[in-house]
Amino acid sequence: MKTAEATREEEFITRVESLDSGQLARLRRGCGERDPVEGRCPWLIELIHGVASEPTAFLAASLLAQYSTADIRAGRHRLSGDFGHTWKVAIRQSESDSIKRRFPVLLDGEFDPRTGEGDLPHRLRQMVRYAAGKGVGVEWPLLLIHLKFWNEPDKWVQKRWARSFFTAEDTDI
Repeated sequence: MKTAEATREEEFITRVESLDSGQLARLRRGCGERDPVEGRCPWLIELIHGVASEPTAFLAASLLAQYSTADIRAGRHRLSGDFGHTWKVAIRQSESDSIKRRFPVLLDGEFDPRTGEGDLPHRLRQMVRYAAGKGVGVEWPLLLIHLKFWNEPDKWVQKRWARSFFTAEDTDI
């Protein structure tokens, strides 16, 4: 079942990646924050195809659009691994304590996948912009899956991200 879900998420991400530069720019600016219909992106609804709730799909699409159209077309907006890995790579060269503290705060973020409410979208958007500026991508279909399951009682998404972020790098000895 996860394979079929991953395929649906990948298809959605591919549809978003195929948007023209004007549509990506509108997504980048937020289209009305949580609701694409109230904003300037009603065309996003036809791309969702039941892959996630509208607010969750919109969040993933607007996060992807934080990358430049040129980077999206060249595939530089993608990186394998969950968002914990993305953030670890993005801040690898940073000496800033405030940048390093963002990740634990993100893990405590609230998000309602049905409504899009909570502080997670804002925090995640800031961190994705930072990663984009550093040329570090995201595994978009996996991020969409993780957003859908953010509120699971066992917090498996947050634990997975924490494991990826806080685990020491593999080194050849």
